[in-house]
Amino acid sequence: MRTAHTITLLLALGLTTGAAAAVVDCDNAASTVDINECAARDQKAVEVKLNTAYQAALKSLGDGEGAATKKALVLAQRAWIKFREADCKALYELWSGGTMRDMVFLNCMRRRAEQRIKELDEFENPH
Repeated sequence: MRTAHTITLLLALGLTTGAAAAVVDCDNAASTVDINECAARDQKAVEVKLNTAYQAALKSLGDGEGAATKKALVLAQRAWIKFREADCKALYELWSGGTMRDMVFLNCMRRRAEQRIKELDEFENPH
């Protein structure tokens, strides 16, 4: 779990260092470095949306009647974070011998976050 955080941090640091020298056109990215940079940008943007959705879900539950649900959601979110990191790390390991491993990891993190955002929206708008 800590490894996934380290991988993400190293990717972000490594990719943004080169990004300062040149702006990457993600619509036409062709090199592995550029593709990874674009994947890192996409993943970072969805993390912001994920945090916003999580905070909104917590806020919608309030402190009164929703306190038990709020507590359960916090525990579920923590478990989900561990699951996502382990799941995406497994994909990273699967691709560890190739240049696609960073993109695969970042895309996994992004896809899982996009799905979680939909799930969190249910707390604000129960059906």
